[in-house]
Amino acid sequence: MKKSIYFLLFIAALILCNSHAMCNNTIDKEKSSVISGEYIDIINKADSIVWYLLDPMPEDTTILNNDKNWEILICSTDTLEERCNALKSTLTYPQSFVKNNMVKESAFLPDIAVCFYSKSDVVTFSYSFYCDVCRFKRDGKYQDADGELIRKAVIQMACENFPKDRYLRNLKRKEK
Repeated sequence: MKKSIYFLLFIAALILCNSHAMCNNTIDKEKSSVISGEYIDIINKADSIVWYLLDPMPEDTTILNNDKNWEILICSTDTLEERCNALKSTLTYPQSFVKNNMVKESAFLPDIAVCFYSKSDVVTFSYSFYCDVCRFKRDGKYQDADGELIRKAVIQMACENFPKDRYLRNLKRKEK
C-alpha cells in the first residue's frame, strides 16, 4: 500500500514538474518578439503618436516625406488614449508578428505611417496593405515584418484616424 502511494505521488510530481517546465517554455517563447527590442522600447515610451496617410506613388513631383519616397496626404496627431494604447499593444505584442524565413518579393509601397515620438527618439511604423509588409524605422535603419496578423487592427485604427478616406473604408469593408 505504501509503495503504491509513493508511486502515485512520484507520478503526480513528474506531471507537475513537466507541466511547469512546459509552462515556463511557453512563457519564454511569448516574451520574445520578432521585432527588435529597440523599436519596442521607443514605442512603449512614446508620449506622442502621429498618423500619416500616404500616397506611395505620387504623380506630381512635390514629395513631402524626408525619405523622398512618398507623399503625405494627411497627418493627424492621435489624442485618443485608448487607440494609442491599442496600437502600442498591437505592435509590441510578441505574437503580432511571426518569424518567417520567406521573403515577400514586392516593392514596399506604404499606405500609412505612424510616428512614435518619445523624449529622445522617434520610431516610424509604416504599413503596405498591398503586400501586408510593415516596416519599423529609426535613424536610417529599418526592420521589415510580415504584418498579416495585425492587418485588420491596423485598418480599423487607420479608418478611425482618417474616416473620410475612401480607400481605407473600402479595405475595411473587404476585411469583414
